[in-house]
This record gives sequence, structure tokens and C-alpha cells, in this order.
Amino acid sequence: MNSDFSEYISEQIDVNTHIMWFEKSNKYIVVNDLLNNLILNRIDTDKFPIKISLLEQNKINSEKLKPVSDNIKNLLEECNTEYENINSQPSILIADEYIHKSKFKFNERIVKIEYSDERLKSLIDPKFEHLKCNKNEETTYKIVEKNKKINLFKNEKFLGSWGKEKMHEFQGKVSMELTSFFHGMNDSDWTAVFHGSSLCKENSCLMLTGDSGSGKSSLSAILISDNFTLIADDFSPMDDKGIHYNFPSAISIKEGFYNEAKKLYKSFSELNEYYINDIKGNVKYLPDYNGKSILKSNCKTILNVKFGSDLKNEIKLINKGKALEKILPDSWISRDIKDAKAFINWAKSSSFYDLTYNDNKEAVKMINKIL
Repeated sequence: MNSDFSEYISEQIDVNTHIMWFEKSNKYIVVNDLLNNLILNRIDTDKFPIKISLLEQNKINSEKLKPVSDNIKNLLEECNTEYENINSQPSILIADEYIHKSKFKFNERIVKIEYSDERLKSLIDPKFEHLKCNKNEETTYKIVEKNKKINLFKNEKFLGSWGKEKMHEFQGKVSMELTSFFHGMNDSDWTAVFHGSSLCKENSCLMLTGDSGSGKSSLSAILISDNFTLIADDFSPMDDKGIHYNFPSAISIKEGFYNEAKKLYKSFSELNEYYINDIKGNVKYLPDYNGKSILKSNCKTILNVKFGSDLKNEIKLINKGKALEKILPDSWISRDIKDAKAFINWAKSSSFYDLTYNDNKEAVKMINKIL
């Protein structure tokens, strides 16, 4: 291999589909067989034109290959650029205790979160309202705003600082911290976190993925009414064995699904309503009322969900590369090479589907058939 290049992985995951990972940038790219060979050749030899045998095999002449060569060179330069995460210690003093605080209990573990103001509390508390308790905590987190940045501390230790434009990253960090605490795990124990909702029925587990507003959370609420058990809503953490762990937040239900939710859950009208932003509007947080609690499950079935009144009720197996191209941009994956290998092995051993639907009952029937 070119000595200037960092560690990388190239694995075939489907027909004419490879996934490549690069250590320095922690980037994943999905490519076909030909492009995979061209990239590997470039890494190994750092020379063009490509070997004649490869050109003859794919009927490409060297002139036509020149633009491809330039594109591969630029791609590899980007993939071989070190990722920088600048998050220095803030120069602020934190109080011994803040008046805005909550305690949450899950898996027999209790955490306290203190906030420097009421607004910060509204960012975290609503989705965990069903976990509130008054017992003594084991760990304390403090969330403090200073100079237009939100700072997070665990037992007085600084964990990070985020500006307004990185609010999603801040909430993700808090979610990861709480998940680790509730399961007695460390940051290094996690391989990936997906923007998806995981549910179980008997011994089968699936994860719903899709764009914001695609209907993931609504479908989760529908499935729970059909004896599925919620493991995680919109935030699905996974270890290096492909096991998905419980993230115990309630399901975020948007206004457009209120009427359907009322039909499924008699107490839905009694839930508090919260305004999120101009895009998401108002939401209610629906706990899993079935009384079950599954802490973890092996998840190998992934459905990309899309609801629409003009869509067919259809479920079909899709190429793993196409599925990962949709999933990867919103996922966090550990930078460690062992986790990169674990993630790729999980992808190779999993089944990916596209699910479109216009009828809730039909969606449930289709899902039950593939489990």
C-alpha cells in the first residue's frame, strides 16, 4: 500500500457493491466493483493509467479514464484528511447546584440533570418525563449556557461545548451519555448510533429509518399497538456485536398523527404538548404503555420508511449499498478500526428493505410477514 495512506477497509456487501472506510477521516463510501478496483489500484500504486488488463476487462481507454483518475485523486485526498474535533475546556465557573433539575430512573439506575435555566430543561426533560423519580442519584450532569454556548459536565468534569448551530450534536451527546449510564457502559463500548427507531416482537427485532417526517415515530406507535415493544425512538445505539440497546425516551408524535394516536391510545389526549420549532411544530411524547422493557436485542432487519396517501402499500428488499447511502449521513460510527469492521460485518449480515405505505393496517401486515 502507498506508505502515505492511512488504514482502510474495502468489503463487498452486495452484488456489484463495495463499502470502503478510511481511518484518518472516518469516512465511508459506497462504490461499485469497477470503482472499488480503480481506487484500490490508486492507493496501492499511486500511478495511472490503470493496469492494461483492468482497462481491457472494462473496455475503457486511458483518455476516458483521465477525468476518473482526477476524481479518484481528489476523493482519496479528502478521505485521507485527518478529522479534527476541537472542543476545548470552557473558561466558566459552574455552580454547586442549580435550581432547575430533574432525576430519571431506568434499569435500576438514577441520574440527576441540573440546568442553568428553564429553557435548557425543556430541551431534554419532556421525552423522559415518564422516568422521573425522587430517589438519590448515582451521577449528576450539569448543562450550563454561557457566551451563547451550551456546556455539558458530568460530575464536574467537562464533556463538551456546542453553539446554537450544533444543537443536534449537543442533544445527541446527552442521549449517548444517558444511554451509557443507564446500561453501565463506556463511550468505547459503542460501535454506532443510528437515526432510527428499534422495536421487538417476540424474538425478532427491526429498525425503522428514513428522513425526518417520513413517519418513523408514527409507525413505531402503530407497531406498539400491535404488540411490538419499543427499544429506541429516533436514536438507536449499537455495540460491536450488532446488539441494539434501549434508549428509554418516549416516542415523539407530531400534530399530524394526533387523531390516529387517540384511536390507538385512550390516554393520548392527556399527554402534555410541547412546541419544538417552526419545522417540527408541536409534539407529544408517547411512552411505551405495554409494560414490557427489553434492554437489548440483535437487530438485523432495517426498513427505510415512507408514508404518503399517494404511495403504494409495498415492501421490497433493496441493495445494501443503496440503503447505507441513506443511513450513513445521519449516523455516528466510532473511529476505531475494530468498530469499523464490526459495523461493516453488521451491514453484510443484515437485510434492508424499502417500505412505502398509505394504510396503517397494511403496513403492520407487511412488516409481520418479513419477521
